[in-house]
Amino acid sequence: MAAFLLNNCQSADNETGWDASKQMYFAKSDDPEMAEAMHKSRKTVNQFLTALSSGDTTTYNFGVKAAFPIPDGTNEHIWLTDVKASGDSIFGVIDNEPDFTTAVKFGQQVAIHKDSITDWNYTKAGKLIGGYSIRLMRNRMTKEEQAQFDEQLGLIIE
Repeated sequence: MAAFLLNNCQSADNETGWDASKQMYFAKSDDPEMAEAMHKSRKTVNQFLTALSSGDTTTYNFGVKAAFPIPDGTNEHIWLTDVKASGDSIFGVIDNEPDFTTAVKFGQQVAIHKDSITDWNYTKAGKLIGGYSIRLMRNRMTKEEQAQFDEQLGLIIE
């Protein structure tokens, strides 16, 4: 599932929007709605951490998104899976082959500070919790793209 949600690249050069062939969403680096989604993710990260440590068997597919630098000075945002937390650190595994950054590689274990995440999500009883950038990307898709996205995602997004 995470591979479908994965990349979000902030760039001044690329066209914005969903690229179905790359399974990537391109956002301008100064996109105010994307900035708000990242702000909301950081503001609510403790909700994520509480769920992660709860032991609730109806919660699964925990992931966090982090920004990694690319040569043009912007960032590629990549989801981490197999997430664990210790104190203010979040540990996870890069869940796809990066398209632009050379800072990380698919399958690499990384650690980030909880305040540096750019999104978080998990599934609870088949529903997406969090995933603020995912929701924004989906809202910007055409109805046809949304239907395809929902089918491939297999989650309820309320």
